[in-house]
Amino acid sequence: MTKVLIDHGAPPSIPLSELPYQSYTEDPKWQMRFTAMWLSALGACVVLALIHGSLRLPNIRDAFKGFLGIRVRGLYETVPCCLDGDFPEKRPVIESRPTPIFVRIGRTIGGLRLWSAPGIPLNVGQMFVIAGYAAFVMTCIVIRVPLQENPNRAGFIALASLPPVFLFAAKNSPLTNLLLGPGVDYTKLNYIHRWAGRFLFIGALVHGSLWIRNHVAYGLPILAQQKESSGIAAFGVLGIIMISTIAPLRRYSYSAFLVIHYLTFPAFFVTICYHTIYARPWIFPPLAFYGADLLLRFLRWRVVVGRVEAKGQGSAAMSLIHVPLAANGWKAGQHVQVRAMFGGRAWESHPLSICCAVPGESCLTTPDGAPIGMLLAARACGDWSRSLHSWAQNPDSIFVNGEQQSSTTEDNAQRVDDELTGRDAHLILEGPYGGPTLNPDDFESVLMFAGGSGATFTLGVLDALVARSVPLGNPTDAQPKTTRVVWCWCVRSFGAINWFAPYLLQIARRAAHKSSPLDLRIRIFVTCLCDPDAVPRIPGCTVTEARPSVKDVLATLLDVNVVDEFDCCSPVAGDGASENLSTDDLKGASMARTTKTPATNALDSEKGVGGDSTRHQPHGGVAVFAAGPGGLIREAGNAVASANLSAVGMRAGGVSFCAEAFTV
Repeated sequence: MTKVLIDHGAPPSIPLSELPYQSYTEDPKWQMRFTAMWLSALGACVVLALIHGSLRLPNIRDAFKGFLGIRVRGLYETVPCCLDGDFPEKRPVIESRPTPIFVRIGRTIGGLRLWSAPGIPLNVGQMFVIAGYAAFVMTCIVIRVPLQENPNRAGFIALASLPPVFLFAAKNSPLTNLLLGPGVDYTKLNYIHRWAGRFLFIGALVHGSLWIRNHVAYGLPILAQQKESSGIAAFGVLGIIMISTIAPLRRYSYSAFLVIHYLTFPAFFVTICYHTIYARPWIFPPLAFYGADLLLRFLRWRVVVGRVEAKGQGSAAMSLIHVPLAANGWKAGQHVQVRAMFGGRAWESHPLSICCAVPGESCLTTPDGAPIGMLLAARACGDWSRSLHSWAQNPDSIFVNGEQQSSTTEDNAQRVDDELTGRDAHLILEGPYGGPTLNPDDFESVLMFAGGSGATFTLGVLDALVARSVPLGNPTDAQPKTTRVVWCWCVRSFGAINWFAPYLLQIARRAAHKSSPLDLRIRIFVTCLCDPDAVPRIPGCTVTEARPSVKDVLATLLDVNVVDEFDCCSPVAGDGASENLSTDDLKGASMARTTKTPATNALDSEKGVGGDSTRHQPHGGVAVFAAGPGGLIREAGNAVASANLSAVGMRAGGVSFCAEAFTV
């Protein structure tokens, strides 16, 4: 019997549109596409930093200088201090040169990116970055996917968002101070961490809510199996993290926010791994970032002894911390995380800006001429800082003329007014971190604007700039081209001026030498000027009872034709005849809401502080350094943006901006 084989032809093909969506095959591909997107954007930013010149060899060398933390010298090791000697010759006036068209376009774009609106914590440039990241997330979630029937894509993209969330939160990563240029640390990248976390939450919300909707629509129980239960648990933990990051709650109790953050993210990792096996490959990069960050933090710990001095009372209370043995490994404008061993608060860590330059490169010395070391300042405005100030006001011993004396009742009554009172404390320093994103040496004119405790940042930058511009006995080949510096400080009360008056006096005296190339002006704005006779006598300093305008002060640097009656930069306020004011004149000036400090010594008279009538139109660029609350940063950024969009700003060589915001 013969079998006959019948050919039925090729099997029918099912159209692709009729096939069910292969989520576990397609969605991991979109995870890789999303990762390639944000990594490409990050690489473009690194290239722009390279083109901009931020990744120059000196900047890279400075980044590695503090890689392993602060160098603490031994008890008998000396640090070179400034020596008396000749000053460098005055620098020639910088001639105006035609600005290339691409440079003008870059300055215009740079001006636009600094704009910010009231009530919005981000400027245009930061909003552009967040908008780009949002476009990456939304594109990868909604493109070519039946999201309502199968919302797995949103969950996959949420998992792929974990690496950038942890990368931009790490204090020690390749991005900070290296790939993106000097001064770009975790504080300046933290806004990306926060928004990346919010988009991660949105992806998880879309994924979870649509699956719950489908379960309800088909009559399925929501907490039926281990996969659904662990998914709900992971989403609940993620919701706790997001609620704790709301700005008012975070600022109300930052310590509670940190505890919640550190306890909930491991719980999220555990629950998400129980929820899906596809989470494990995306857990390892965050763990690697976090582990490397913890390791470098530990390597950068330094246990030192510092002296805490309490300055002022009430709203004008400030604690100054002197660390004389901190010799190197940091630069002016950076900050360190400080743990002080007092009153059971040893494990509270707080960031404090370094107020001076490295010994040997600083204008500041102790009364006996020794290097001051590292100077930190903590304003008494929170629980920890108030406790530190109160603790320093009750010293175990008081030092008078370098000799230790026992503390008596009479001594304690006078301890607030005694400049030498204080208390030694063991400190754990971690860092340094951050720093200025601009080098003030590259600009002809520099404006530093600070609000309240923001002076800690600008004071350190000013100290380093003046020390480099006026090297005593050790001139360097690479001299800064800066010729004009205006240092402005806004404080609420008159007593706050005494926080840094001795240090401003040392810096101003060094800049006031007749051979100094610098024209330094110090402007202090206070809410209430109570006693004009008690204004510290600092060369080239004016104290004004007024609300300052960053834009108006910047205009006096950009255009010589702009004159303000009480502006220390203008020829009117800078008339040399006004330097020899009497006490009656000072009282009269106070009635006019401005007090100008007369010359304090022969050096000031020789240079004629405030009497420089040879002002010329700047052409070598202007740098603006702003530090303080968010409102001041926004105002300064908008002022710089306006200047870069104006013809005056273009003729001045452009205006660059560096901000140091004090927020949590």
